[in-house]
Amino acid sequence: MTIDEEYRPRLIFEISREQQRRVNLLLNTYGLKKSILSIILDDLLDLIEEHGNIILGVILDGAAKPREVMPVLNKAERKANGS
Repeated sequence: MTIDEEYRPRLIFEISREQQRRVNLLLNTYGLKKSILSIILDDLLDLIEEHGNIILGVILDGAAKPREVMPVLNKAERKANGS
């Protein structure tokens, strides 16, 4: 196996202590964080590729919550609400 075959990219960023507490409480099943966050990241990147950086502006400005903009989160919320 070469070094390139062994390399696994990582995305690392700081979170607040409150976010850490909630992640540890709500996403505590082994492998769940990676699975969930990979799906959300793919959905976000798809939106940016399709519509451009306006997606980032809308989310960062607070004009829309990510679950209102991102199809995978929107669908999950509708199913959870029985819609």
